[in-house]
Amino acid sequence: MPYVLIQHQVKDYSMFEEVFLDDGERRRRSGCKGGRLFRNVDDPGNLMALFEWDDVERAKQFAEGLELHEAVEWATAGTTYTATVLEDALEVEM
Repeated sequence: MPYVLIQHQVKDYSMFEEVFLDDGERRRRSGCKGGRLFRNVDDPGNLMALFEWDDVERAKQFAEGLELHEAVEWATAGTTYTATVLEDALEVEM
């Protein structure tokens, strides 16, 4: 299963959250099957979003697309971000 991991810094979480939630339908139409948002406990403005995708090519298109760039820029007031496409390599159960 492919994933897209996005990491970025936000200045205004409430503004970010609004954009993040509003962008959900576009992500779904692009092949996103859902995801999770994580915050760094020592730096709550440092966010990571992990989204599951239906296939690798659609995940790459999303990660490299202009729409993602514009959404992140708007939501984060121009801070930099990284978007990485991942795939399962090993699952460990405890």
